[in-house]
Amino acid sequence: MPITILHVVYVWPILRRLKSGRLTLVIGSMIPDFEIPLLTMMGYAIPRGLAHSVIGALTINSLIAILTTQLIYSFQKVIKILGVKDNPSTSLTYSWGTASIGALTHVLIDYLHHSYNPILWPIINEYFEGPLTIFLGYPYASLLLHVISTIILFSILLYSRGRLKISLRRLLSSPNNLYKVIVEPDF
Repeated sequence: MPITILHVVYVWPILRRLKSGRLTLVIGSMIPDFEIPLLTMMGYAIPRGLAHSVIGALTINSLIAILTTQLIYSFQKVIKILGVKDNPSTSLTYSWGTASIGALTHVLIDYLHHSYNPILWPIINEYFEGPLTIFLGYPYASLLLHVISTIILFSILLYSRGRLKISLRRLLSSPNNLYKVIVEPDF
């Protein structure tokens, strides 16, 4: 997995086209990794299960992303600090769709560079080898995807800095500016 927050860079082009449901999409793109500490604490050797499968992305991940988004919207102080403009009153179907796209993106990105992908679980109870892992081996595949993800993130930050006409330091030190760039890029 790229570091969990790096999954956002792969949904960023979609964010720029949406007018609502953005926070749900972003949370959906990170939600599958919340099973890793849970499964590790439960003693599983390979901490990847339902949340890293297509069915998990379309079901439990989407449900958790929607509930998490609604929880965040309930904290008015947080909404004010971040300057949230996103409309939380979208339909359940729309929210489910955006959460599913985020979670499916996560599952696909992880599939590329892991050797233990339960992508078809529970239909097929087997782990699949990711294509980058087959050609490069896990350490190099993981390193490659982390480097690519980090380059994309820095490109987004530099592009956004120019569009917002603020310094990179000011961008990175302001929760409001970071939220604007990562979740609601309306520029």
